[in-house]
Amino acid sequence: MIGTVKDRTLEALLKYGDKAKYVLKAIIEITEDNENRELGDFSYKQLVEKLGEFGVNYDPRMILRALEKDFGIIETTYKSANQHWWKFIDIEQTKLALNGEINNSEEDPEISLIIIQYNSLNPKEVEKKLLFLLKKPKLLDLDKKNFMKFSFEILPLIVKLYYKASQHEDTFEIAEKLKKIINLAKRISSRINNEKGDNKGLHKEEINEGENYNINSIRLPNGEDNI
Repeated sequence: MIGTVKDRTLEALLKYGDKAKYVLKAIIEITEDNENRELGDFSYKQLVEKLGEFGVNYDPRMILRALEKDFGIIETTYKSANQHWWKFIDIEQTKLALNGEINNSEEDPEISLIIIQYNSLNPKEVEKKLLFLLKKPKLLDLDKKNFMKFSFEILPLIVKLYYKASQHEDTFEIAEKLKKIINLAKRISSRINNEKGDNKGLHKEEINEGENYNINSIRLPNGEDNI
């Protein structure tokens, strides 16, 4: 294959456009979050789930085949009757190409503002810590007090940003992630309302949600208050 991985990634983006862009963004995110890469960087199942989080519903098989066979960006590391795993040839070169393609395109200032505000919220950390509250056998009075503070000070900003992000195709992925945070907060609110001081434990759907995060509080984006 001709050229560097960066060059070949740019060619793939030029040929397949947004489909290749979303697939590459998804598998990069999966790879960076994947702590166990014994079978590879990412699997087909993980990719489909991640694309679903992005609000993307097309089958990525054709793009994966092109990325592997035509452009040499990924390669198969494991394949069985019900699993298929790949790894990047050079993830850093692929990221350079993807980031360069995004940065070189003209971006509406409104889109830039949404991205800046989203990043400033530290949404991944907020989501993790909301999940932690859902897993606690019983919420303490301090948990409830600080969740109320979060609900009045930070959550309105998240909701406002959600509505802005949902109006643009380029920030649809951000809107979906913000919606997930809003829904998590709603579940905590319902739990507090239903708990009424006695320990009823978690709802069945809450038990399997997220990971067992070893944290004691939710730190608001300004770093001043904890939940």
